[in-house]
Amino acid sequence: MRWVRDKLKFLIIVVISISLLAGVFIFSIRKKEVEIETKRVLVGSVKGLKLIIVVDNYPDGELKTAWGLSILVKTPKNTILFDTGPDPSILRENLKELGVDPSEIDFVVISHEHGDHINGLSYLAKVRPGLKVYVPKGTAERIRIRGLDIKEVDKTTKVAEGAAIIGWLYGPPAEEALAINVEGRGLVILVGCSHPGVVNIVAKAKTDLGIKPYLVLGGFHMIGASESACKETIKRLIELGVEKIAPIHCSGDRIRSILEKEFPQNWLKCHIGSVIEVSASTP
Repeated sequence: MRWVRDKLKFLIIVVISISLLAGVFIFSIRKKEVEIETKRVLVGSVKGLKLIIVVDNYPDGELKTAWGLSILVKTPKNTILFDTGPDPSILRENLKELGVDPSEIDFVVISHEHGDHINGLSYLAKVRPGLKVYVPKGTAERIRIRGLDIKEVDKTTKVAEGAAIIGWLYGPPAEEALAINVEGRGLVILVGCSHPGVVNIVAKAKTDLGIKPYLVLGGFHMIGASESACKETIKRLIELGVEKIAPIHCSGDRIRSILEKEFPQNWLKCHIGSVIEVSASTP
């Protein structure tokens, strides 16, 4: 009888021990889930924004075209310049033609170090000394322009209410993007040349911020890409949740043509001088 009681006690101790270990294991899993969740960047949101394409190689109107890219972003709280084009004089003249005073610009985001995206910085250094410029990590020495406050970005980082720089991916070169969260719409994502792949950049923005992408605008680096590659890129962007696709600069005519003919509901035709407004109330 005593042997039975001892065996019963042993079994009870084993069951309790297993239960405790299971609890510790479950707690550790949940803790890891929380840790993963907290890695998301809390970016906030803005009620709306206006995008103005300042420099692009797709012409329109009186603005000076050039092989390069620069996009002005206006939110209720900030004015941001994304890339600066290939020539300081073109940036200066196009900003003037668009009625944009450089003193309005709060900071600059540079996608990558190629000249057709950074050469306009020398103009800003003259008219806005001390202006903050965010660049991908490891590129500051090559991009550095005297008179500007160059800041390297290593990972996805909130830089203003509703706005985040999407940490660099390697193409080559290292390239970062800018994402703005618009209430009722989702992420408006600006890309420079998408050397790491536009789908990869959009997927990273969605993962890092935990917000559905709405619009992607900029260079897709798809000149010479096949029809099947263009269609696959479009389909994958739509699968990620993107509703509006606006390839300019180095994207190539083929993907623009496919979007216009086969995906008109997703196609957003843009060129130099285009003005795009995004808010919960805009169609």
